[in-house]
Amino acid sequence: MRVLIYSVRIVTFLRNCALLLPAGFLVAAFVFLIGHGPQDPGLGALPFIGEWIGADRLPKSPEISFFFQSAALFLLPYALWLVLVLLVVFAERVLFGKRKRSPGPLHRSFSRACVFFLFLLSGIFGGSAGAVQRRLKTESPVGVAVVAVAPFLAGLLAPIPAIAVSLPVAGFLRIRE
Repeated sequence: MRVLIYSVRIVTFLRNCALLLPAGFLVAAFVFLIGHGPQDPGLGALPFIGEWIGADRLPKSPEISFFFQSAALFLLPYALWLVLVLLVVFAERVLFGKRKRSPGPLHRSFSRACVFFLFLLSGIFGGSAGAVQRRLKTESPVGVAVVAVAPFLAGLLAPIPAIAVSLPVAGFLRIRE
């Protein structure tokens, strides 16, 4: 016997997360750049990106070079994420048709809390590149990779505190209605 596990909320979460990941990337990058000056070795170029793109083609400003490198590392997984989400949304529409009901108080409070925690965690992860470098005990600049991965980690972890916050809020909203 086959069981199909399906939830409209999962598909909606995937779509919303796909739309919010670039903003989470910007939050992580800006938090990292605020905490690191132009002479900081954390803004250094990764060797394989310099070889791949060409060291002469990288911007001369260390901040812009850092942002460009982290965006290059962010774009491929993000493109794969978009393809996955588009395939899931397409399959949902083909199998079940267009969604007809409006979201309830739990869905509304969860989506707002999830956005908040996604941005908060992206900023925290983006600012923690120094701690990651110390933990790895390496001299190579890991800030580029940390900032590129930060929105994905935040997207994975944001639902946990968001559901913990949204359950009581949804209860209060349901009582009020």
